[in-house]
Amino acid sequence: MKLEHKTAIVTGGAAGFGQGIARRLAAAGARVVVADRDEAASVAVAAAIEEHGGSAAPFQVDVSRAAEVAAMVDFALERFGGLDILVNNAGLGQRPSRLEETTDEVFDALFEVNMRGVHLGCRYALPVFRRQGSGVIINTASGIALTPRPNLVAYGASKGWVVTYTKGLAMELAAEGIRVNALCPAAGDTAMLAEFMGGDSSAEGRDRFSASIPMGRLVSPDDMGAAALFLAGEDAAMITGTCLAVDGGRCI
Repeated sequence: MKLEHKTAIVTGGAAGFGQGIARRLAAAGARVVVADRDEAASVAVAAAIEEHGGSAAPFQVDVSRAAEVAAMVDFALERFGGLDILVNNAGLGQRPSRLEETTDEVFDALFEVNMRGVHLGCRYALPVFRRQGSGVIINTASGIALTPRPNLVAYGASKGWVVTYTKGLAMELAAEGIRVNALCPAAGDTAMLAEFMGGDSSAEGRDRFSASIPMGRLVSPDDMGAAALFLAGEDAAMITGTCLAVDGGRCI
């Protein structure tokens, strides 16, 4: 119960990596706000956590909207009496396309969620963390931020921004006892994988992605949950500004 008496917000917490993170933090004793734009899914995940003895509450949020993110932080304070951990995990993928074929709509959506969503989460959590002189922020970036790939330029750039933002904010907040780190996963065993495969959800497509990872398998939600749990806890008390590759060796 390493996170007992701690409160965490996990955005994009109703599916994929976010669900794995929410479940793992709750299993370690944290009270978790499962924040997601899919209200029904966030309700279901929070209920499942509680059925397994954890403490969780759902919250519907569009992380690109400042008022909704502010309300999310207020909800955590009202429901659980505090906020100690913020996991900015909500994100959008991109179907592979040449740069000139990447539409303004795709670019704008990536900017709004992958970049603005992270910024707004930090912006509204920071006053709470500064008042108490402590706090942990974990941002979900991507392995593509470490080793860029063709035909995913816009997505890769949005995640590269997360890495730079994480490192800069870590330096800004280190003296105040607030830690900021990022997770950089490879392709995951989640619903978003089909997007990166151009809409293909076949077993053959999954096998191709698995083969590109030296350890021979996709990243699981539980892999991400375990990494987030480490960064959130006191075992990582001297770690800030780190962008941890959770990728089975793909970025080596």
